[in-house]
Amino acid sequence: MIKITPSAQPQPLRQPWRELITVGRAYDLLRADLLDHLEWLQKEIGYRYCRFHALFHDDMGVVKRAANGAITYHWHHLDKVYDALLARGLKPFVELNSMPAALASGDATMFYYRMNITPPRDWDEWGALIEAFARHCIERYGLDEVRSWYFEVWNEPNLSGFWTGTQEDYWKLYGAAALALKKVDGALRVGGPATSKAEWIADFIAHCHSQKVPVDFISTHLYAQDEQVQYPDRVGSPHAVGEFFAESVRAVYSAVAASPLPHLEIHWTEWNSQTAATAAQITWGENIHVDNAYAGTFIARNCAEIDRSCHSFGWWVASDIFEEGGFPSAPLSCTYGLLTIHGFPKASANAFRLLRRMEGDRLDCHFPDSRHTGTGGVATQADLHTHVLLWNHAHAELPSTPAWKDTLDFSWPHAHPPQVIAARVGPKGGSVYEAWVSLGCPANLTRAQFAFLRNRSEPDWSLLPVEVQEGRGRVELSIQPHELLYLDITPASLAVGVDPRLLSNEWVEWDKKMGETSR
Repeated sequence: MIKITPSAQPQPLRQPWRELITVGRAYDLLRADLLDHLEWLQKEIGYRYCRFHALFHDDMGVVKRAANGAITYHWHHLDKVYDALLARGLKPFVELNSMPAALASGDATMFYYRMNITPPRDWDEWGALIEAFARHCIERYGLDEVRSWYFEVWNEPNLSGFWTGTQEDYWKLYGAAALALKKVDGALRVGGPATSKAEWIADFIAHCHSQKVPVDFISTHLYAQDEQVQYPDRVGSPHAVGEFFAESVRAVYSAVAASPLPHLEIHWTEWNSQTAATAAQITWGENIHVDNAYAGTFIARNCAEIDRSCHSFGWWVASDIFEEGGFPSAPLSCTYGLLTIHGFPKASANAFRLLRRMEGDRLDCHFPDSRHTGTGGVATQADLHTHVLLWNHAHAELPSTPAWKDTLDFSWPHAHPPQVIAARVGPKGGSVYEAWVSLGCPANLTRAQFAFLRNRSEPDWSLLPVEVQEGRGRVELSIQPHELLYLDITPASLAVGVDPRLLSNEWVEWDKKMGETSR
């Protein structure tokens, strides 16, 4: 039996995942369809910050070098991007990269759109760019606004695919940017190291502390399949199956707390549900676990687990309008977006929509010892509404997962009986990938197929039977593998009968006259 009771120390969920959403690169934000997708996400979920790559990529036209060697800056495209974000209630979480060709020491690039990943040929020129950029942002948006932004230096410099320099070179890159920002205004917030796999954290803090380099926050990245990278086929992994991700997030929290700078904010500026059951199945380009129902339960489970272990937790990315490997050529393509290219919400988006409903103070959830490790839940209380979110997460590393059948037991001191409205997100509803597969994976959608997928992309809502005895409510539950179940429990209204307007003399007269035979 699942039993919900009041908490001895009630407090709301912090929901750090709402602090940050991401898109692929700056130039993508000049597209109307991506902006439409962000508007939908803001309406349904509501994020505070947005991060993306390639702010200084040459397609943004920011830096030019004249024949005489003079450098000029052009902010037109950048202004359009930031104007569009701010108009949608999103503040920039500024990722300071890539290297403009005019400043670069080499021609190494990454991705389909070829962003330069080399150090600057002149460190002073890099610092001058950051200073000019910060001054322009303040001139356009105001000092108070820009002080509320975050400035993160580079992206995953611990991987050769994103940085051809050494760790020492990154320290120089970071230091030049941090000092340039603080020269403009000491309250501008700068941080890093924006590493993959939560690496370099202790080294970065130690370097900034010992060298007195400004740092206001820590940022790093994590994906579930990083376990298979670090421990191929999980050989030697200290983590139980399915525990690597949340335990790694909590380990960074502990490491920062034990560091010389224990009060630094922690921002996970990339994560998603990319998973590999074995080392041979690792893929960063077409990973089914970002598109199918697996993503929904992975998100719910881990967002609940790490709720108080970081300041922000930014899903990579908002939309399949995304061009790291070229633009997707099918309605679903195992691209990282919460929304498909047509704007259909995936199971991932629906998981965040349900998490968003978990308002009020957290309740204690007591689960039977017999449940398997992928099952769990969270509950909150807001006024007369009890919100419950339960999941049956099927670990990719395990061959099978049973359905979770149980009884939900909760206190019911109200005079009116409870009404339990449920929403399910899983392979049979709320996960558009499985619906698309059932159509035969068409590359181009007919109007009927479009309508079918639009319908199947929404959670499946229903009214559940509930039994009340001696001040306790009980609901029988069955949750399938890869399925999320959200419950809203509130007193049912006993008001029945006819709207009193319809009993008025005026309405009776209108009813007679409007029903007359034509004269």
